[in-house]
Amino acid sequence: MNRRNIFLTILFLSLCVLSFGANTKNKSWVSRLEPINWWTGMQHAELQLMLFGPNISDATVAVDYEGVLLKRKVLTDNPDYAFLYFDITENAKPGTMNIVLSRGKKKQTIAYELKARREGSALRAGFTEADAVYLLMPDRFVNGNPANDSIKGYHQGVNRADLSKRHGGDIEGVISKIPYLADLGITALWTTPFFDNNDTQYSYHHYGVSDYYKIDPRMGSNEDFVRMTKICHDNGIKYILDVVPNHCGGSHWWMQSKPSADWFNEWPQFTSSNYRMTAWTDPHRSEADLTRLTKGWFAPNMPDFNLNNPLVFDYLRQAYVFWIERSYVAGLRVDTYPYNDIKLAAKFIQSIRDEYPNMNVVGECWVKTPAETAYYQSGNNNKDGFDSCLPSVMDFLLKDVLHEAINQSEGWESGMARYYAHYAQDFVYANTNLLMNFLDNHDIDRFSTAVKGDVRKYKMGLAMLMTTRGYPQIYYGTEIMLEGIAGTYEGHRFDFPGGWKEDTRNAFTRAGRTEAENEVFDYLKKLLHYRKNNTVLQSGRMKQFIPQDGIYVYFRYNNEKTVMVMTNNNEVEKELEMKRFAEMLGGITKATEITSGKVIDLNNVKIPAKTVWVMEL
Repeated sequence: MNRRNIFLTILFLSLCVLSFGANTKNKSWVSRLEPINWWTGMQHAELQLMLFGPNISDATVAVDYEGVLLKRKVLTDNPDYAFLYFDITENAKPGTMNIVLSRGKKKQTIAYELKARREGSALRAGFTEADAVYLLMPDRFVNGNPANDSIKGYHQGVNRADLSKRHGGDIEGVISKIPYLADLGITALWTTPFFDNNDTQYSYHHYGVSDYYKIDPRMGSNEDFVRMTKICHDNGIKYILDVVPNHCGGSHWWMQSKPSADWFNEWPQFTSSNYRMTAWTDPHRSEADLTRLTKGWFAPNMPDFNLNNPLVFDYLRQAYVFWIERSYVAGLRVDTYPYNDIKLAAKFIQSIRDEYPNMNVVGECWVKTPAETAYYQSGNNNKDGFDSCLPSVMDFLLKDVLHEAINQSEGWESGMARYYAHYAQDFVYANTNLLMNFLDNHDIDRFSTAVKGDVRKYKMGLAMLMTTRGYPQIYYGTEIMLEGIAGTYEGHRFDFPGGWKEDTRNAFTRAGRTEAENEVFDYLKKLLHYRKNNTVLQSGRMKQFIPQDGIYVYFRYNNEKTVMVMTNNNEVEKELEMKRFAEMLGGITKATEITSGKVIDLNNVKIPAKTVWVMEL
């Protein structure tokens, strides 16, 4: 065999674990085969294999492997694709099955591996209301391997001087800080995606996938990703995979030869989504608006999937199941859920949950009222019968309250009254414990900009985030009050100081942080560890009292403990008359403020200006 054929053979084996039949010396008929492997013993027995190669549709297919049946071969209007559907029965054993392709007398054989599932894989534990989630953008967190900053064949390398360019953070960097996260009190980690993304612009966020079976080499390798999730697991941190069923990237190899004319939602010219998710819940909506919402593209470089095509649906479902099964994923976060056909999105999510019944899923449903948010939480008994299959949803409305109320003067509908009014609408939710609460994330202004760096206000926001119903999500850098620039996506995504060897300081260490940063870090760490060790803040009931004179008080309680949260939003110290709270105090006269250890005399309460006390009775 000549040198060129040796190279092609090695490349092909590494990609698809393929071997060639004895009757041909030609190059492989199949240049891509996905998924690159599968498992026996899956709850969903059907396996779709996508074959791509010149006129592969004209090849006949046969398989002879005990427990595996070829059910059907599906062709599209593109002759370079063939979709094979196999039934992997309960009799199938792990091993290598030979798929024989024939064209007349010529044959080629695909050696396809079926692996054994890891013990307990199907019943892995998911994240719960007991967890505190840390969200990070890998490109902006830590550069653990500078050698992969620029990779041949990839359009973008590192340019830290430009916030819209790649900065070099990677999987190795995340791995290096898992002990730091565990020490902080984090119990779950959600990262933005790691999948291959070879766009010419803004590739750093990785929401535009160009290969679903490949970790971007500027982030690391497939093996590095699995290793990262394993190290998270071993350190008591549950890894949450970011799932994007709405679109892929404009650099995906499909764009050179689309699998079918209806693989994507196509328009005569570029048409964006109208981004008006209220079209789903509006009883008076027009179908034109709903079509524009769901079939319009999120961005020019993000082709919009047509999940009504069962080939697309099956392909995408398997792609995410592949990574869950291969690694130690413990939960999912679903990007831009309402931009999809939500009935198909629900079916999509449930098909994954059927494989992993204990796995929790949180959906990004960025809507404008609690009623709309509640519509997307599973179990809500919506009038139209819709169930999202999302046990958890993100509370974007609370984010607005957290950003604005602390800065407002007190009034009937402002200041602390906004918290009361927000929680008073919790009756719309099926399960308030599974609301994801946050001060900020990668798509919104940092809380530090909202409070203009005021440490007092910042700590107030942290305390209220950590003690309310639901569970908290912390954005990377929140623990040091990382600054941002208001009103621009890139302004929310600064590098974590100390994540690069050339940084002038290392904010991952106490010595590398400023006095204010250490004050914030210590405060959040105490809150996180208290919450981690006390179920009262995880699943305890909540009772609130109508704010008066800028003072807002609520309680979290269960059969074991009662925690009183007292907030003074005024610029002056306030003295409180405690008789009003007698139904919760029950004669108790002392409490311990958990972040300071100070014992509070409840008969003589004077709370400082712009302060939250978190007190265990």
